[in-house]
Amino acid sequence: MRIRTKLMIAMALNILVFVGVIFFVVRPYFIEKSMEQDRQTVESQIASVKETLANRKHMLERTLVDWAVWNDAYAFIQGKNDSFVSSNISEASLDNLNVNAIMFLDRDGNVHYSKFQKASLALSASEQEAFISEIATRVKGRDGKQDAVYASEYGPVLYAAHPILRSDTSGPAQGTLVMLEFISADFIADLSAQTKLPLAIGPSEAGETKTSTQDGWTRVLIPLDLVFEEAEFGVTFVVEPTHYRNTVTMLRLGMVALLVLGVGLFLSLFWTIYHVVIRRLMKIVGELKQITIERDSRLRVSLNEQSQDEIEQMAASMNEVLAALEDTRAEVLDKAYRDALTQLPNRLAIEDYFSSVRGDHNQIGVIGLDLDNFRRINDQFGHRTGDAVLIYIASRLNFYKEDGFVARIGADEFMFLHPKWTLDELRPVARRLMRDLSDWSEMNGVKGLTSTIGLDVFASLHPHHTYEVMMGRLDVVLHEAKLSGKNRILAFQEIEDGSHYLQTLEMERDLRRALENDEFELYYQPIVSPHPFAVRGVEALIRWNHPVKGQVSPGLFIPIAEQLGLISDLGRWVLRQAMSEMKGHAMRHHLFLSVNVSKRQIADGSFLAELEDVLAESSFDPHLLHVEITESDVGGNLYELQQFIQSLKTLGVKISLDDFGVGTSSLSFLQSLQLDLIKIDQNFVKGIPENTFDRALLEGLYQTFHTLGLDIVTEGVERPEQLAFVLEHSSSLIQGYHYSKPVPLAQLEHYLKKTVTLYDW
Repeated sequence: MRIRTKLMIAMALNILVFVGVIFFVVRPYFIEKSMEQDRQTVESQIASVKETLANRKHMLERTLVDWAVWNDAYAFIQGKNDSFVSSNISEASLDNLNVNAIMFLDRDGNVHYSKFQKASLALSASEQEAFISEIATRVKGRDGKQDAVYASEYGPVLYAAHPILRSDTSGPAQGTLVMLEFISADFIADLSAQTKLPLAIGPSEAGETKTSTQDGWTRVLIPLDLVFEEAEFGVTFVVEPTHYRNTVTMLRLGMVALLVLGVGLFLSLFWTIYHVVIRRLMKIVGELKQITIERDSRLRVSLNEQSQDEIEQMAASMNEVLAALEDTRAEVLDKAYRDALTQLPNRLAIEDYFSSVRGDHNQIGVIGLDLDNFRRINDQFGHRTGDAVLIYIASRLNFYKEDGFVARIGADEFMFLHPKWTLDELRPVARRLMRDLSDWSEMNGVKGLTSTIGLDVFASLHPHHTYEVMMGRLDVVLHEAKLSGKNRILAFQEIEDGSHYLQTLEMERDLRRALENDEFELYYQPIVSPHPFAVRGVEALIRWNHPVKGQVSPGLFIPIAEQLGLISDLGRWVLRQAMSEMKGHAMRHHLFLSVNVSKRQIADGSFLAELEDVLAESSFDPHLLHVEITESDVGGNLYELQQFIQSLKTLGVKISLDDFGVGTSSLSFLQSLQLDLIKIDQNFVKGIPENTFDRALLEGLYQTFHTLGLDIVTEGVERPEQLAFVLEHSSSLIQGYHYSKPVPLAQLEHYLKKTVTLYDW
């Protein structure tokens, strides 16, 4: 990703973070504050409405007290002041009192006098009489003061009642004075004007003030019974979220302005940084790329002498680095292609030389010199003497090379190449080198200093004769020369057809190809119980059908597979193939299948992992599987072997010890391994019954294994007299040519059809 892209992303992210903080932190803060202010406004308006209603009630109560606690009214209700009405009660007086009607009730609750304000409601005389009667009924029987808002046929009505007393509030009360006011549109308008709220009054059963919000507006319901003693109505009003809406509008405009400002700031910063920094950096990068493409460290980054800022200082530093690299490159190349001790070219240099001369010459003469037991020289005479030997050999090679090429290719290995030289021209140089080394060792008292020299005439124009092939051939001839006694000269052409090393390499190549091409086959040798006769199991044995050489003996390729580390691959193939081929036969005839495992498979853990997978995939009964370990493998790490056997036991697999008698394992050692079966090696059986020692030894083994509770298989039984001896002294199972040699699967199937009877193992 380019720096300008990164810069754009960084600036955009910073702006987004800034906007995000405002949007997700600042904005919610202000909105919450505005909503809190709106809630406070609602609470303030609720308080204002309650206060206004309370004031209205108090005004009515004060007026009521002024009239009810009055000697004139007291005398009037007693019928002693006939001029009271004409003197005090008129349309004007009701209007001044701000009531719609006034009622005087006697001590029995009957209407003594009532007066309606004509402008209040257009009621007929009968309607007024019914209305007055209803009010009287509500007030009658209640002592003391009272106030209420009730639902009449003509709408909600506010009334207040007070006992009629003397002016000094003495009694007894001679009646009740009631003043009432219709809650009309004018009444509501008057309250709305006082509270500056659009109030409405309607029926309500709520016992407390309730608020609800819809589309941001807050609807408030205040029950009138919070102010009056009795009320079946409530005051409602709606509050606009003024602060919230103003805040949202302000924030919206602010966000738009901030976005515009952010985009402008982004473009301005980017333009500035691009022209001041990025464009100049890109120019430097382009010049460095050109230097890289041309691979010429003499090129330099151009400088602007008029500018002395940090970028120009960086460019100047780059030029200094390039100059230093140019100086270092020559030193590194020299060190990379030259040995520090002998000053001879090294392996890299000889590869370059081979590439340069290969196409110009038909052949190249090669001499490889390897010092024998050079580590012993260092240990015995010291590293200074060892270094002196190497320097001396280098000087002699330089002396003989003429127009050839010499190099040190290893710790104690040297190589000499000469175009056009033949084997006859190489041999004299090789002999002189050996003689020079012998003379130097005698002169300097370094006894035992010898060398092995390999010769080769390499056809350099052959398309397949690469540098790797040349070095491989040299390794082969040196290896073969050391195997045949060291301190000698050997040519590749002399061993090309008979080298054991080459044969091993060929065998490795063929083994790998055989695994890929499925050239292997399994043979099975029956393991039988003589009395009564029954085939109890089979041992799987690998065979190799080489496409050119035919059948290759396991005695040849198994050791090589062990040596090359291919035995684990072969073991996996045998395990899968044997369990696949024998699954049906093992279940049908109740046979156990015996497979061999090598020490390497136990050590690297490949066998256990593969076994678990194959058992899971094939559903092979693990109790019918025997894993054979050879006695020579038992002498290794006891703990590791015990862990391996325990893992097999956990899976239900049985353990057999193969070739008992070949190794040196003690019986107590074997007992600690929890083996299920011992296979006695055929070497014990070969001398039976003629060899007295073998007879005695075999009898003792049978008795010992029987005492230890171990099952036995006697291998290599070929003759009837051998079988008779085994049967006489043991109940051992038999595996040998007397019953059957190892056979392919088809022959085994034929054998089982003829001989197998069911037998519980």
